[in-house]
Amino acid sequence: MSIRFVSPRLGLLCLAVPLFTTVGWGFDNASRDKLVGVWQSQESGDSAGVWTIEAKDGDVFKLIESHGDQKLLEIECTTSGKDCKVKDSGKNAKVSLWFNGDKLVGLETKGDEVVKRRFTVTETGDTLDIEIMPISPSGKTEVAHYKRVHQ
Repeated sequence: MSIRFVSPRLGLLCLAVPLFTTVGWGFDNASRDKLVGVWQSQESGDSAGVWTIEAKDGDVFKLIESHGDQKLLEIECTTSGKDCKVKDSGKNAKVSLWFNGDKLVGLETKGDEVVKRRFTVTETGDTLDIEIMPISPSGKTEVAHYKRVHQ
């Protein structure tokens, strides 16, 4: 017995849909819970900052990047990959969030600039690594390291 599709494109679609729909299901509540908290930069000087990550109802996350008393970026968005409007250092931007396995991924577009961030909590749960990947204009990927602040 063989399966015949009416159209080769329909056949490809039937094979591709299960593959792409499982990407968002790669995380569990434990991965989500590990991200929640206050994270202090391990860098010194101007690059030192704090990320505060909260899990809200459903699949909504709130992320705040601050330096001292200054809030640079505040994101409140679902992890469904849909665009959310935000202010980044006072400028209009849009951000989409999703999980790729246990990593929270954010894509930010601000004018012509596009930056991808990947938030990963290490196995010990006390360190957060944020990969910062400039997409447009292209640039070198950097990794910032943060330590959990126990309150």
